[in-house]
This record gives sequence, structure tokens and C-alpha cells, in this order.
Amino acid sequence: MYRARLYDPEACSYRIRYAIATILRDRIANEGAFNVCFEMSDEEEVIRTILSRGLKNPRLRTALERSHLIDLTHWLLRFPDLAEAYCRSDSPSSAE
Repeated sequence: MYRARLYDPEACSYRIRYAIATILRDRIANEGAFNVCFEMSDEEEVIRTILSRGLKNPRLRTALERSHLIDLTHWLLRFPDLAEAYCRSDSPSSAE
């Protein structure tokens, strides 16, 4: 992915894709680039979208729950509506 686009104020969807790809890999190739995803003016939208996609994508949800790159509990505290959905739905790891 082209990291310079992360700094473009109009590239919210690009930051979302970059952050998700990094979370799924569960390793950071460029910590500064990953942090930029959550430091722009659309931070709330980026996090909300990632959490929403995690509800629909079991692989992403598992990665979010196990990730050492983010603090899922902190994220969910910021979005009570999504936290409720995460608590209501069965955890992908417990469904096995």
C-alpha cells in the first residue's frame, strides 16, 4: 500500500483498509503509518468502521480480539452501540 496516501485528509477509506490489513497481519511494518490511521480528523469514523466490519467478518473480529496492536476494550468504550453488539453476538473463538 502507498503510505503517503494515509496523510491525505480525503483518504479515510484508504486508512481503514491499511489499518485492517495491519491488524489482520498482527504486525506493524511501519508503526508511524499505522498510528496515522488513528490520528487524522476522521479517527472516530475509522475506528467505528473497523469495529462494524469486525461484526460482519469473523476473521477480522478474531484479529481484533487477539491483537496486541490495538486496545479493543478502549475502542468499544467509545462506541457503546457497537460494544453491545460485540457482547450480544457469539465470539468467533467460542463458536468453534
